[in-house]
Amino acid sequence: MLDNIAMKKSQYSKITTCALSGIEGVLIEIELCLLPGLPSFEVGGNCDSAVRESRDRVRAAINSSYYNFPKGRVLAAYAPATFPKSGSAFDLPLALAVLQASGQVHRPEGANPVAAFGELSLDGRVHRVSGILNRLLALEASGVREVIGPPCDFDCQSFLSNIRYYVVSNLSEAIEIYSGIVPAAGSIAKGKVSVSASESEGANSAKHGIRSSVLNRLSGQEAGIRAITIAAAGWHPLLLMGAPGCGKTSLASALAEILPPMTEEEVLQVLLIEQVSDIPVYRGDLTERPFRRPHHSITASALLGGGVPPKLGECTLAHCGVLFLDEVTEVRPQALDALREPMELKKIHLARSSWRVTYPSDFLLMAACNPCRCGERLEAGARCRCSEYSVERHLDRISGPLYDRFDLVARLNRVKAPTLQASLDQNDETRSKSIQAQVRSAWKKQMERCTYFGEKFFFNSRIPIDLLIPFMQMNDSCLKFISELAEEMRFSFRAFHSLLRVARTIADLRTAEAVEEVDLALALEYRLALPSIFSERSNIG
Repeated sequence: MLDNIAMKKSQYSKITTCALSGIEGVLIEIELCLLPGLPSFEVGGNCDSAVRESRDRVRAAINSSYYNFPKGRVLAAYAPATFPKSGSAFDLPLALAVLQASGQVHRPEGANPVAAFGELSLDGRVHRVSGILNRLLALEASGVREVIGPPCDFDCQSFLSNIRYYVVSNLSEAIEIYSGIVPAAGSIAKGKVSVSASESEGANSAKHGIRSSVLNRLSGQEAGIRAITIAAAGWHPLLLMGAPGCGKTSLASALAEILPPMTEEEVLQVLLIEQVSDIPVYRGDLTERPFRRPHHSITASALLGGGVPPKLGECTLAHCGVLFLDEVTEVRPQALDALREPMELKKIHLARSSWRVTYPSDFLLMAACNPCRCGERLEAGARCRCSEYSVERHLDRISGPLYDRFDLVARLNRVKAPTLQASLDQNDETRSKSIQAQVRSAWKKQMERCTYFGEKFFFNSRIPIDLLIPFMQMNDSCLKFISELAEEMRFSFRAFHSLLRVARTIADLRTAEAVEEVDLALALEYRLALPSIFSERSNIG
């Protein structure tokens, strides 16, 4: 009787692994038992084709590692059964479960439960999978203290505190660690790039690579530089409008440079996103903010995310960084209008019949376009060949609700010939540092203001309506000025509050505690650009 109980116990095994839902890890429990019957290998639990194909990979990997695949019926169940499983990360735990159920591998008594994930090749090698850090953090939060898996691209251990991660290169190494043969010597930091090392590398590249600073060589575009400075200081969405070749794209690159580096919390958030992304990301410094520049033919799904299984979109890949839409008037209107909700909520909720995911999307939107089809409408002395109807059709690609969400709209002109020649020799190293210092100082003032009012930190572009008046600190003259201005210009509810928030950022840049009329007047300049373009032709002529 005891022999039968022992036999049944040896023919059952259970191991913990982790799946992904968006950028979050979800614990999965794999149960496996050996049953009498014809030889078969069955997998159940709402699994996709990649998971079902793991049966052949696991069988071949076990045989290649000089172990025996059990005869008879092998039944594996993935719980919870309601959660859809996809991908090849369940290969390694499934192989360990098969070997334990067949009595070829035993976990030492009293040892901590161990989790595993990783893809197996036919010869038993362990391949990397997406979302290693995401899975480790989820397993750590659930109380798992030992994990076996493939190597990571960076030092994941620096983001973990109560978990030991054993890096393996093949199934045989995983079996040794699972059986307790190999002590706690494997570390993911061994031979990997640490966060501090990558940060020093980015610092060195910034030190020696002066050419990387676009702002040092920009001359003659003071209006554009002022616009990106305000946008960076208050996290304000910005639209640049000007003739071809006037420097819109260069200013976008400069905007990414003057933003302060990410905090440790933001670095972790961006790493979690990049870990589950199928798109390679090249950032020498982990504190460098993402800068995404998709082509104007992008679709709404590629912008927001989607597909089966769901993939990340450009809005999420630009989280904590800049999303630059060049030639925004050529982007599909459906894709542009899909940006409205992420700009407001800072999250993207995707729901389909079989899955629901939430992606973070806290990005700084910057867009650029020509004022008309020929691009010459704002240039003095140039002949614009576009009709009024053509200009309206060109700019109508940007819907009113989306345009209303741009806090800043800057009009740019081409730089004159003498300035162009001077820009070849100009390399003012102090210019970018000075603007970066201004932006950092403005961020610091916003943090101090939020702390003074007992609020969690938020940028000026997100000041709640009930805190606008206390944050502005305007006198009676300014209040009267803005009231008359709002009545005359017939601002929308959103545009009026946007004007106040931009004025608050302009005052912070000049280190002023109170917002004055000059700040409101300058903020107003960035609210009049689009409507005035239609009459610009007659003014220039």
